[in-house]
Parts: sequence; structure tokens; C-alpha cells
Amino acid sequence: MQILGIVAGLLAAAASALSYLVSRHYGGRRPGGGSRLLVRAHVLMGLLSVPLAALLWPAALPPTGAWLPALAGSTACYLTGQVAVFAALQRIDASRLAPLLGLKIAMLAAIVTGVLGQELTVRQWLAVAASVAAAALVQTAGRPLPRSAIVIVVTACVLFAMSDLFIVALIDGLESVPPPAASLVARLEAGGFAVSITYVLCGVVACGFLPWHGGYEPSAWDPAARYAVVWMGAMLALYTCFGLVGAVFGNVLQSTRGVMAVGLGALLARRGWHDLEQPVDRRTLVRRMLAALLMTAAIAAYATATG
Repeated sequence: MQILGIVAGLLAAAASALSYLVSRHYGGRRPGGGSRLLVRAHVLMGLLSVPLAALLWPAALPPTGAWLPALAGSTACYLTGQVAVFAALQRIDASRLAPLLGLKIAMLAAIVTGVLGQELTVRQWLAVAASVAAAALVQTAGRPLPRSAIVIVVTACVLFAMSDLFIVALIDGLESVPPPAASLVARLEAGGFAVSITYVLCGVVACGFLPWHGGYEPSAWDPAARYAVVWMGAMLALYTCFGLVGAVFGNVLQSTRGVMAVGLGALLARRGWHDLEQPVDRRTLVRRMLAALLMTAAIAAYATATG
């Protein structure tokens, strides 16, 4: 079971890295292409999530006040964060974006200490410092990143950190037995139901934007379907990983997407796909790989730190 969980986590990381390349290929270089891809893909993912939500629908839902605000918050932060990611991909390569998204732990640390009043351990603060150092190394590995790209990436990290906190609150609110008394099975069912209704709501929101993004033109749905399959595959693998090895180890495995994105980018550049990844010299590639490895190490240290 442990090996299967590790494999699922690595597959989730690989699919996440691939999804950035898919989104850059179909929408990153075309004006308005990213937003059209994002809207259509979430419509499709919402449709795919309907049967899963029906299957996991609990016999009795807790009071709406326990989970509905968290659902709205997680959906709003996730979708806005995705818009920021697609905007960033119009400005920088996926191999530079993926490691930078690890800055989410720095944003998470700022939120839980400054807003929620929680205390972090020395090891967690060191991990935050390492993540910032990794981001600085990404910045110096190649041409300096545009200031607008840096602002967009930081914004995405803040939004994803907030989304993570809302997701935890959503799962807690959907459990019929509050933690820590709830069983692992109950936690997994609540988690699966949470992700399914989140994507259903994302699909509903995306439907409202369709008229401003090409409507229902049939030819435009093929790229969206490709992105939706890759992204939903990543999410299913990630939740399988969480169920088998736990969320802490699962997040560490997921953090390897930065390393994978750098490797995929180097391979595509070598094969001449310069519209996706600009070729770089060996020294720059090594610096990017070191930055991605440092970011993964920082996330692992933060996730496994105890008080």
C-alpha cells in the first residue's frame, strides 16, 4: 500500500507538471487563449465531478454553516489562483513557474502566524527561508523574470495557500464525526466529496463565463478536454496518495513537480519545442534544477516539522 501511495504521489506530481505545459501550449501564447482554455476545462471537470459527488453524497449533510462558507472560499481562491497561473504562463516558462509555486509555504506561514495566530517551529521558519532562497535561485537562473510575472506568481501562491486552509475547513465541516474521532474512511469520504462538489461549483461558475469566451464553439473544446483529463488525473492521483500515505508525505511527493517540470522543459527545449520552453545553457539548467530540489527540500522540512 505504501509503494502504491508513493507511485500515486509521483504520478500526481508528473501530471501537474505536464498540465502547465499543456496550458502553455494551448493558451499561454495566444491573446485570451488561457482564459478560454481555463473556462472550458472547468466546465468539463465540473461535469466529470457530478457522478462522483452523487456517489459520495452523505446520508445527512451537516448544517450548511459548517461547510458552505469554506466551499465558497476554497472555490473562489482556487479559481482566482488558476487565473493567475495561466497569466504567469504567458510570461515565463513552465520550468520556472513550477518551482516558484512552492513559495506557497511562505505565504501559508505568513497567514497562519499573522492572521490565525499560530506559532511555527524553528525548523519550519528555516524551511520558509529555504523556499525564499530557492525562489531567488530560480530568478537568477536565466534572464531575470519580469516584475509582473513575480507579482502574479506571489499572488497565485497567496491564493493557493488560502485555498488549502479553506479545503481543510471544508473537509472538517463535512465530516459527520468531528476530528480527531473520525475514522480514516470517514475522512477520505469527506475529502472525496469535498473535491467533487468544489469542482462541480467551479464548473457552474465557469458556465457563467462561457458567453464571453467563445461560447459553445465545438472546435475549441478539444484542447480543454486534454487539459481537463491531465488535471483531473493529477487530482485523482493526489487524493489516492493522500489516502494511502497521508497528506504530509503526499504534499512532499507533490512538491517534486518542480523538479519534473525542469526536466520536462529541458527535454522539450532539446527537441526543438521552443514555443513551450526556451533553450538554456548547461549552467542555467543546473541552477534551475538545484532551485527545484531546494524548494522540494524546503517543503519536505516544513511539512514534517513538529513542535
